[in-house]
Amino acid sequence: MKSNSQTSQRSEDITTKPIGKQLVKLTIPMLYALIAIMSLGLVDSYFISYLGTDQLAAIGFIVPITGVITSLGLGLGMAISSLNSKLIGAGNMSSAARLITDGFYLTGFVALLSVSALMWQLTTIFNAIGADSTTLPHILTYMHIWIFAAPLIMYTMVCASTFRSLGDTTSSAQIAISMTLINLVLDPLLIFGIGPFPEMGMQGAALATVLSVVISCAIGFYKLGVKEKLLLWALPHYIELKSDLKQLLEIAIPAVLANAIVPITAAVLTTIVAKFGTDAVAGYGVGVRIEAVSLIIVYALSSTLPMFIGQNLGANKLDRVYDSIKLAFKFVMLLQLGVFVLLILAANSIASLFSSDANVIQTITNYLWIAPLSYGLCGVVILTNVSMNVLGKPRLALYINILRLVLFYLPLAYLGSLWYGLIGLFVGIALGNCCAYLLAKHLLNKTLSEMKITSAIHSRTSS
Repeated sequence: MKSNSQTSQRSEDITTKPIGKQLVKLTIPMLYALIAIMSLGLVDSYFISYLGTDQLAAIGFIVPITGVITSLGLGLGMAISSLNSKLIGAGNMSSAARLITDGFYLTGFVALLSVSALMWQLTTIFNAIGADSTTLPHILTYMHIWIFAAPLIMYTMVCASTFRSLGDTTSSAQIAISMTLINLVLDPLLIFGIGPFPEMGMQGAALATVLSVVISCAIGFYKLGVKEKLLLWALPHYIELKSDLKQLLEIAIPAVLANAIVPITAAVLTTIVAKFGTDAVAGYGVGVRIEAVSLIIVYALSSTLPMFIGQNLGANKLDRVYDSIKLAFKFVMLLQLGVFVLLILAANSIASLFSSDANVIQTITNYLWIAPLSYGLCGVVILTNVSMNVLGKPRLALYINILRLVLFYLPLAYLGSLWYGLIGLFVGIALGNCCAYLLAKHLLNKTLSEMKITSAIHSRTSS
């Protein structure tokens, strides 16, 4: 089949051509995709802000819930991608198609359960996280429409991850970019009732999201099912289905938990910062958003490195597995060192763009002088986590994330805040990243050694 030959050609490039050039080629489309994804939330918030403060606050309450759905999709996508990339690297297309199809069955089941639970306790959930009588009506207005998009959001995440496992990062990026662009066009039309469209307010914002997700998801299904022919109509045998689901859940469950820990940690850290006042929270919030932008290339690389590792593992190219990890780590350390230097030089100017308040500016500046020093180490931890999944150690990835955030990050930030105030808190964050780096590097080296990957390098060098 033509599609399979295209996949085979991509796989051959990934397993034979220069590692650096291949990683750059694969990562650039994902960089565009991440920019699009980050823009999606800003687009919604921008247009909804014209409806009023209560409506904008409602979106603030909605974001954590939509984040849970996204985390489920990301976890399932990571599981499918990790397992499928090895099958693609080994040239086993029939097993890859069966795994992808079974993964889609699992996604549908998880989506049905999560959406049913959300619909059943919708009001209770939002009351529990602090919504009041002024925001709850707007939240429910939005959610009663948005909830129909939830399963498709999960499928969109899974489709994007599946394309990455094939080495087709362009199609993966197209899904995210199309979703953002469609939402950008539909938002003002449906929210404000421009031209022939009715003015729908919050309902319009939700409907714009639903329609953009439907179209993006349809693109993903069409490309996977019709062009790549990797979605099977035939029902699986019970033994095959049971085996695939067991493998998928072994990776998906730790991946979902690892994703879920991050926003919880962010909420706790914000609570600690809040003790220093509103100015501190405002400045810290800006610093965190700048951090996300500073690490965007790392995040893009983290979406392609696992696929590269998986395909080369499947092809038994252990030397390329080792070299790709080593090259990615070196690149991230040098890149983030450069970012740190730029942030030091521009910290005050950047801070002034976000506020005219002297205290807020000082908080942002202090954050940018301290925390980014550890971003290179943080980048290595992120890449180690995603690599562990494809190396068959998803629980280690979860443990690294838990220890990084719960044992190092939060305690050191809290102790630093007690001893030296906000500056101590920022130093604690940087030290937390340093400790996490040492742990992640140790566990990764141990894993590579157990898999005989380092010994393969040594034997290759000696020969």
